[in-house]
Amino acid sequence: MSNKMKDLNIAVVMFDGGEEQDIVGCWEMFSWATEYDDLPEDEEVTEANFAYTFNKAGGVGQSQPNLFTVAHTTSPIVMSSGMKFVADYTFDNAPAANVIVVPGGEGARAIEKLKENGTIDYIRRVGTQDDIKYVLSVCTGSFVLGAAGLLDEVNCTVYMNQYERFGREVPTAKLVRNREINFLQDGKILTSNGPCSGLATSLRLIEDYVGTRKKDKVRELLSFVYPVAKGLIYDNGALNEHNV
Repeated sequence: MSNKMKDLNIAVVMFDGGEEQDIVGCWEMFSWATEYDDLPEDEEVTEANFAYTFNKAGGVGQSQPNLFTVAHTTSPIVMSSGMKFVADYTFDNAPAANVIVVPGGEGARAIEKLKENGTIDYIRRVGTQDDIKYVLSVCTGSFVLGAAGLLDEVNCTVYMNQYERFGREVPTAKLVRNREINFLQDGKILTSNGPCSGLATSLRLIEDYVGTRKKDKVRELLSFVYPVAKGLIYDNGALNEHNV
């Protein structure tokens, strides 16, 4: 597979009350996958090149240029568990993106506020572009995708304790109620269960775009060894089980 993670320009959306893990988990997976993009298929990550990665020119704090956060403001945002995050860009000056990541958290319940500050419009605009590669939500981020009109007739899932509410508020989506899965993929749209399911969902995106071996390498490097992450992929009219 010749695809490269650096070909994906990944916008990670933030908003007041967003869940920290939903953002950090996905960011970490995509950052590592991009870091080792050029590693030959038959080459393992050695102690030497691992050490080089973390001692390269520029030192700590050098993020991947294809991975950025975006919000309605670049002032500090208070997240669901109280941490303060600062976005790289606002919706008005963000670079072009062909992947968008949407967190859940308490802030994902405030749909009217997200409409007022432009978050829903931004997600809809990026998510419906002709060149969009993936739309990914974590936990209750599915509500935000639904409000943006991106889940109409789409097979999807959401945090397992929100099935009833989701069914009422996003009735046009094809909700799959399965508490044992971490993620569900329907074409370019990936939705997931609770906050830690964002790790598995990100791994699935990596696998889908750059292959199983690269996905397995990221899984190994981050010691994501237990438990087995379970998912469903909608393909040829059926939901098929898949582990990452």
